Amino acid sequence: MRLTINGESVSYSLEEEKTLGQVVSGIRSWLAAEGFIITSLTADADDLLNRGAPPWSDREIAAVEELAVEASRTADMRLAHWQSVDSWLGLLVRELSAGTGAESGVAARMPPGVAALHELTTDMPQTIDGFKLNPFLPAGSDAMRRFGALFAAAEPKQIAVWPPERRTEAAAVVNEMLEAVRARIADATNPREALSRCAARLKAAVTTLPDVSVLLQTNRDKEAMGLVITFTDTVQSLMGLLPFLPPDPQRARALSDLTPILKELVAAFDTRDSILIGDLLEYEIAPRMAHITPLLENAS
Repeated sequence: MRLTINGESVSYSLEEEKTLGQVVSGIRSWLAAEGFIITSLTADADDLLNRGAPPWSDREIAAVEELAVEASRTADMRLAHWQSVDSWLGLLVRELSAGTGAESGVAARMPPGVAALHELTTDMPQTIDGFKLNPFLPAGSDAMRRFGALFAAAEPKQIAVWPPERRTEAAAVVNEMLEAVRARIADATNPREALSRCAARLKAAVTTLPDVSVLLQTNRDKEAMGLVITFTDTVQSLMGLLPFLPPDPQRARALSDLTPILKELVAAFDTRDSILIGDLLEYEIAPRMAHITPLLENAS
């Protein structure tokens, strides 16, 4: 069987695979590890992905002459979605701001020829679901909640006749989201610069972790939690950059291994278990950060 990926012939060797489904599973896993996702799958001109249930998976490999795979980088797909969100939010804030005296800032920079407000807000629940599948707001932001509260339950014809004060409120939330998605786009298109900045923030946050136990012992829980939140948010920002960087399984695995420890740390705060918090910081998080930091610095 001849295998092509994005039009290029790929040499491969079978291990114990006997069926087309087994081969495709192996290809999918290999591509995922490289940051790609299969977007088209054709066996001898038979479009497999559009067949619904995959009866083809049990087909013997010997019965297939050519398997053609098309794959896209998950990072490219995420970036393309954010760019679409940028355009859509820009059009929305332009329409919301029209006639309210709020056409400054982001809205003033949007191109002319925007769609009508009722057209932009059709199928709003599905639009919001799309935002959640590929999030772009910084950790801790409640802009999506406020956006949903304004738009999710409103009919497009109602939104189109909102009074100026309601439109101004909505435009402010949309502008906030616009700034966030543009920051994501900037980081995605310049990931090494973004990683360098994020790594510097992480190193600074790590130096504050030893203060957490002292703050807890002196009943300054809010300050202690603030330090931990800053640290965990920075780690999550790093995780968000990984798809846009050259693959590094060691770096990805190290950060992935850290995530459950951070969740355990936050849970320990919820139960006010200062002993567990100290142990996690000293024996779990500190050693991992000592391992992760050089990986980030080498990548930047």
